[in-house]
Amino acid sequence: MTIAPSLPGSEPFFFPGGKTGCLVLHGFMTSPAEVRWLGEHLAAQGLTVLGPRLPGHGADPRDMARMRWQDWYAAARDGVHVLRGAGCDKLVLIGHSMGGLLALLLSLEFAPAGVAALAAPIDFERPMVRNARWVRYVLPYTDQPDTSDLPDAIRQEQARRGERVTGRVRYDRWSSAAVAQLVEVARVTRERLEQVSAPMLLIYSPQDQTVAMEQGKIIARRVSSAVEWVELERSGHIITQDVEREQVFARVAAFVKRVRNP
Repeated sequence: MTIAPSLPGSEPFFFPGGKTGCLVLHGFMTSPAEVRWLGEHLAAQGLTVLGPRLPGHGADPRDMARMRWQDWYAAARDGVHVLRGAGCDKLVLIGHSMGGLLALLLSLEFAPAGVAALAAPIDFERPMVRNARWVRYVLPYTDQPDTSDLPDAIRQEQARRGERVTGRVRYDRWSSAAVAQLVEVARVTRERLEQVSAPMLLIYSPQDQTVAMEQGKIIARRVSSAVEWVELERSGHIITQDVEREQVFARVAAFVKRVRNP
């Protein structure tokens, strides 16, 4: 069996720090690069931060066809144990998009100090997505390139930071079978929202063309948590790399500080 090399920039990250551990989870079809700047900001506050690469991501798009949502959950779950093994006695779960769904589910098992879900979906309206479990038999793969200005903006910021210039580290070719698993993990999370009781931070943007703000409001209404709601103004879906990223970083860091010292 040939194993595809990892995409440049798709590496997981771990920043050792204090006794509060932050598990930072990336979204669907992307990589830890999507949340690395957020992780670096949290590490600069003295926190221990882990950003794992979820199975099937960051190498070959065909790898996603054999993934199940339980594989992504298991990898995120392992991340909790890594943080505990690193000496963290408090845990904050942070996830962007699909990573936010995994953070919500993990909170039911590990009772964290807090959960931050950033632009996380909870349902899907597009027929091609909602019916992906059937679409996969007709269209096993679809092309989903990012034609926005964001990749160029990310490259410019990477150059400014003195980083390897990779742009967005994501798949442009999507497995329909994997999309079906995304729909399934959203369904499972949606059914369990009422059980979520950890303090919560929700950040969404009205300019997000992928996940509407109403998705976040559904989560806010249904969880049993105290919810802090942050509404951005100009960002698209990738709020951890878009124009208001510094505001996102600051709000997440303030949330972590507050929940670790209630």
